[in-house]
Amino acid sequence: MNIIEDIRDALLHAVENIYPPPRTPMDLWTILKDEWCELPPRYFQTLVEFMPHRVAALLCVLGALHDIRQVCQFFWLFSVAIYAVITAPSRAHK
Repeated sequence: MNIIEDIRDALLHAVENIYPPPRTPMDLWTILKDEWCELPPRYFQTLVEFMPHRVAALLCVLGALHDIRQVCQFFWLFSVAIYAVITAPSRAHK
């Protein structure tokens, strides 16, 4: 359910494929930063766009009777906000 777990798994998979493997915590940190930068913005957008389906599946399993249209609307608005943050120019370069 948590998209952070998907991102963590993607980073762990990337680190597992590095040869030679990191030998120090600083090596690991450097690799994680590099791999984070390699994740395309579309990957994050897809995770966010798929959230209504995850929530709907969870609600069905729990027997909740929420209106799925409201759930979809909420996550659509959330995805627009996330996309705006991802595509905004970095303020660090100013």
